[in-house]
Amino acid sequence: QYVEDNSENGFGKIVLNPVALNILQTIQEPLAIISVVGSYRRGKSWFANVLHGRHDGFDLGAKVEGCTRGIYMWSLPFMLESEQPDGKIIQKRVIVLDSEGIEVPKQDQNWATKLFILCLALSSTFIYNISGIIGKSNIGKLCLMTDLNKFIQEPEEGDFLPRLVILLRDFNLESPESFKDYFLEKLNDVSPEAVKGIKKFFDDFDVYGFPHPGCKRKMLQHMEDAVTDELDEDFVDEVENAVKSIYSQLSLKYIGSSTMKGSAFVKFLNDIVEHMNKSETSSLLSIPSEYESIIQFVAQEAIKEALGIYQEQMDHLLNEEVKLPILWDEFTEIHNNCISEANKIFFEKVIGSPTQMENFVEELNEEIFKFKGEFTKRNSDELTAYNENIAKDYWERYVKIGLNQETLFESNDEFQEALKAFELAYEKSMMKSPEGDKIIASYMQNQYPTAIEYMTQLGRMNAELVKVMKAKEEAETFRLEASAREEEFRRKIEAQKYEREENERNFKTKMEELQANIDQQNKSHEEMKERLIKERDIATEKYNQKLEQLHNEMLEQQRLNEEDKRKLLEQQQTNFEQIQRETEEAN
Repeated sequence: QYVEDNSENGFGKIVLNPVALNILQTIQEPLAIISVVGSYRRGKSWFANVLHGRHDGFDLGAKVEGCTRGIYMWSLPFMLESEQPDGKIIQKRVIVLDSEGIEVPKQDQNWATKLFILCLALSSTFIYNISGIIGKSNIGKLCLMTDLNKFIQEPEEGDFLPRLVILLRDFNLESPESFKDYFLEKLNDVSPEAVKGIKKFFDDFDVYGFPHPGCKRKMLQHMEDAVTDELDEDFVDEVENAVKSIYSQLSLKYIGSSTMKGSAFVKFLNDIVEHMNKSETSSLLSIPSEYESIIQFVAQEAIKEALGIYQEQMDHLLNEEVKLPILWDEFTEIHNNCISEANKIFFEKVIGSPTQMENFVEELNEEIFKFKGEFTKRNSDELTAYNENIAKDYWERYVKIGLNQETLFESNDEFQEALKAFELAYEKSMMKSPEGDKIIASYMQNQYPTAIEYMTQLGRMNAELVKVMKAKEEAETFRLEASAREEEFRRKIEAQKYEREENERNFKTKMEELQANIDQQNKSHEEMKERLIKERDIATEKYNQKLEQLHNEMLEQQRLNEEDKRKLLEQQQTNFEQIQRETEEAN
C-alpha cells in the first residue's frame, strides 16, 4: 500500500505487507506474475478475478473513485501445469496482482508513476486495461512507454520487461480485423511517441477488445454477484478467448537464464520498494544491480538451507538411527546420502551464471567439509575409545597378568605366546579402521618395550633376543602406521571421486535447465546461449583443475608415504639381519 506523508519535507512511502511476503517466501516453484493495471472504474478487478476463474475475490467497488488501493494479491498463488517446447511438463505458481486504478481523482501523481513502474518491473505478464475509445484522457500511463529507459535500466541479456497485453473495454464499434493494428493506429493519433516506445520495448504484444457486458446498470455495480448466463454472449466469448490466450502464452519471471522463485521474488520486491522509497519521484531502477544482489542473496540462502539439511540428517542418522562408533565405509555411505540431499536442495534453489554457480558450489563444499570434519572427529574419537578399551582388556587378560610376581611368565616362549594371543584377540574384536591400527601400533611402541624390559631384568630374556624382538616390533609398528595412513588416503580419494561425480551430474542438470530457460525467452536468445556454453566450459575446466590439483597432491603424499615405508623397511631388514648374524656369532 501507499502511505502518504503530509509533513513539510516528507513524501509518501510504499509499504509491503509482511503476511503476503511470508506467503511468497515459501513458494518453491517458478513464478508467473500477472499484473492487471490501468484506468479506474474500467473492470480491472473483475478481470483479475476472472483470471482466477471466479467473479468474486478482489473487491469490486461501485463508487466513482474506485475501491482498490495499492496492489493486492489473491492468496494463495495457484499452481499451473504447462508443457515446454521440449515436451517437458513443468509446475509454475501463478500470482495475479490487482492494482489501484491509474488517474484516480486526488491520486498522488508520483505514486501513480511508481505504481505503473513497480507493476511493470514485477510482472512477467502486464495487462493494461483501458477504455475502448482511445483518447488523451484515457490512455493513462501509456505515455511512460515513450522512454522507459528513464525509469528502468534493463539487463543486456534475457527477458526482463513482461509480455504486454492491452484490454480495450466496452468496445461497441464493429470489431476490426486486428485489434492490435486498431490500437496502434488510434494510439498513434494521440501519442506517436507511445507507439514507438511500445514497439521498441515490447517485441510482441496482444490486444483484445471486449464489448459491453450487456447487463443492466444495477448488475454492473455488483459484478461479483453476476452469473455468466446474465452477461452478453459475445462479451463472455471474448473474455474467455482472452483468458485462454493469456494462459497459453504465460511467461515465467526470469532473472537472466534462471527462473525466479519465492525467496528471489521477495528479495527483488523488497529491493525495488526500498529504492523507490528513497526519493519522492521515480528514479532510475538499475535491474542489473538488483539482479546481482538477488543472485548473491539466493545463493547464500541456498547454501544455508543445504548446510542445514546436511547437518540435520547427519545428526539424526549418527545420533538416533545408528550408534557411534561405526566403520568408515558405513560413515561414508551416510555422508554421501546426506550430501546428495544437500546438493539437490542447493541446485534447485541457486541461480546465476555458470561462473557464479561454480564459486557458490566451492563455497558450499568448503562449509560442508567443515561440518564433515566435526562428524568425522566424533566417529574417530569413538573408534579410538572403543578400540582402546578392547586393547586394554586383552592386554590385561593375556600379558599384564603374566608380569605379576604371583603369575609370572616362566619363559620367553610363554611371553611370546601371550603377545601373540593378545594380538589375535585384538585383531578379531577390534573395529577395523586406521584408529584401530594406531592403537595396536601404540602398544608396540609403548607397552611392548616396557614388558620386554621387565622380562629382561628378571632374566627371562637375553640381550640378543631383546634386540631381535625390538627390531621386529619396530617394523610391525611402522607397517601398521603406514597401513593407517594408506586407508585414510583411500577414503579421501574415494570421497573426492564421489564429490566430483556428484557435482558433474548436478551441474549438467542445472545447465540443461538454464538452456531450457533461455529457449523460452525472446531477447538475446543466441547470445545468451553462446555465453552460457562458454561460461559452463570455463567453470567446468576451473573446477576440474582444482580437483586435479588436490588429487595430485594426495597421490604425491601417498607416493612419499610408500617411499618412506620402503626405505625404512629396507633399513630395518638390514638391522634385523645384522642382529641375527651377531646372535649366531655369540652362540
